[in-house]
Amino acid sequence: MADSLKIRWRALRAYSFTATIIPVTVAFLFARAQGLPVDWPLFPLMLFCALLLHAGVNLLNDYYDFILGFDTPEARGSSGLLIEKKVSPSYLLKWGRAYIGGGAAVGLVLAAIRGWPLLLMGIAGVTGAWFYSHRRGYKYKGLGEPFVFVLMGPLLFDSAFYIATGTLTVEAAWPALSCGCLVTAILLVNNLRDVKMDAGAGFVTLPMRLGLRQSKRLYALFFIIAFIIPPVLFASGTFKIAVLLPELCLPAAARYVRIVLCAENLPVELADGPKNTAVLYLFFGLLFAGGLLISG
Repeated sequence: MADSLKIRWRALRAYSFTATIIPVTVAFLFARAQGLPVDWPLFPLMLFCALLLHAGVNLLNDYYDFILGFDTPEARGSSGLLIEKKVSPSYLLKWGRAYIGGGAAVGLVLAAIRGWPLLLMGIAGVTGAWFYSHRRGYKYKGLGEPFVFVLMGPLLFDSAFYIATGTLTVEAAWPALSCGCLVTAILLVNNLRDVKMDAGAGFVTLPMRLGLRQSKRLYALFFIIAFIIPPVLFASGTFKIAVLLPELCLPAAARYVRIVLCAENLPVELADGPKNTAVLYLFFGLLFAGGLLISG
């Protein structure tokens, strides 16, 4: 039983779920801090929907990486379960589709509550999740970062905000942008680290299209944008000084951005790049949520 649970945990790569939990949580708290009435009973339903879609993407990503020949013992992005023959490919395919189907079903319930604008957002989210990694998935065409930015940033944040309030505000674009930048930075540094291995496997990533130097600069730009947003919100006069709490992560972020910009032996120097970037996003998100809670 314990081994079965451990395998399921590895298959889901649940450590990555913070990239979903943070935008949903911050969206609800941002609406509260703006003084809008928030429908808190819908929060767990929205979070459940988003997590189901995220889980489905993770499982299907492992499946297609394996059957297309991109998942190797040297690959660091997958769960490794198929390489180790812990589960069968059909297991991941079946459950990946089931999770996305479950997320779509929960999304329909939310759309029935909030109306057709949410239905359109949901269709975009489910379509993006389904085709992330596919036989013709956009991940393999160098489009992973742009789609992840939209899907896990503005689309996810705005969907959660709309579910919380039944409306959207112009100000909500700012935290949505910070979430999009930081979650995309995780994928970008992953693809930077693995650029040689991915090229050898035969699929295209954004660093191959942009080049290493421009990709490193884009990584730095994502952090610059994310850390500018809390001061912008504070300067608007709507939020208390607590909204600046994410700036406490700035020294650590600056150190790691410098490492990425100066890295030459990418597989070695950026070995923990996705993990470190995800940790930075986690602390940024927790401090952001805390600051909004106080500001409300």
